[in-house]
Amino acid sequence: MDGVDDDERNKLQRTLNVHIVPHTHDDVGWLKTVDQYFYGLNNTIQQAHVSLILDNVLSELQNPYTTHNRTFTYVEMKFFSKWYLNLPSAQKEALKGLIKKEQFSFANGGWCMHDEA
Repeated sequence: MDGVDDDERNKLQRTLNVHIVPHTHDDVGWLKTVDQYFYGLNNTIQQAHVSLILDNVLSELQNPYTTHNRTFTYVEMKFFSKWYLNLPSAQKEALKGLIKKEQFSFANGGWCMHDEA
């Protein structure tokens, strides 16, 4: 590190870089069935409507009036695949564009998020 004095070098060596990845953790069949979580049914047990989360995220990431540095990371491929298979072609293409621009991404790649995440 040319041009860096000892005090600055010591500060840099003590720097801790933390990367925070906000992501979903939609339970796949924990308290309710997959369909109950996905369609927002049986909310006496727990409030959850996974398909609306995905619908709203897709809408907001495409919204020209919102900041385009927004991103979203999705985890549970069980819910994503169920949602994606029912999307109209135009929305599938829009989603592919968001993935290409790295506004929509995936973490874990598993059917569900393990609790150790």
